Amino acid sequence: MRIAERDRRITILQASFEENDAGEMVATGWAAYARPWASYAPVSDGERLRAAAVEQKSDARFVLSWSARLAVITGAFRLRFDGDDWRITGIKELGFRNELEISAWRIKKAGG
Repeated sequence: MRIAERDRRITILQASFEENDAGEMVATGWAAYARPWASYAPVSDGERLRAAAVEQKSDARFVLSWSARLAVITGAFRLRFDGDDWRITGIKELGFRNELEISAWRIKKAGG
């Protein structure tokens, strides 16, 4: 299995929560969880059309080395890359504890 060159620094973000006056936990923002090196590959137009057929949205894939800390990432996390936040739409393990592939789409910035 070819390991992609990890030449991009990404930040994995985890929602931070606080208790409100009603005693409920509410998300108040995003905090850095990890800053791994990753490879980045935009999704091709053909892949984008196939994903739309099954109601998935994906703009890019990020491949990073597997670690126990990163293996717990779910769609509840976000990713920050190149100044933008990305919503994680899929995560799969490549090989046995070798790599993680994260599919994500760029979140539009306010006013953008």
